[in-house]
Amino acid sequence: MLLAGWLLAGFSAAAHSEAEAVIAKGEYLARAGDCIACHTNPGGALFAGAFPMATPFGTIYSSNITPDLKTGIGSWTADDFYRTMHTGRFPDGGLIYPAMPFGSYTKVTREDSDAIFAYLRSVPPVHQPNRPHDL
Repeated sequence: MLLAGWLLAGFSAAAHSEAEAVIAKGEYLARAGDCIACHTNPGGALFAGAFPMATPFGTIYSSNITPDLKTGIGSWTADDFYRTMHTGRFPDGGLIYPAMPFGSYTKVTREDSDAIFAYLRSVPPVHQPNRPHDL
């Protein structure tokens, strides 16, 4: 019985370190993709959105991509995240363009998308409703 417990503990530690490695890769990719530049308002919470981007048509605001269940991507699946990155549509069918240049992210592999999603799920959730665009 002791051996079984030791083996399970080892398996659990290996799975935990594998999950940590995926999250670390996702953090690296999120930094490389500069997600923070648009999804974090200066002085605001990490990835909580509301970053204003002035355009000739008005101001658009970035989305909350924290794992908050109501105002962020906390209710999304990895499939939802991947599809959004590749199609430019939110899970509800709404367009993310022009706020996010999704065309630049269509070459992100499924493995990399899953890693970014795992990292975003690891940051503290922030309950901050997405600000409507002023167009």
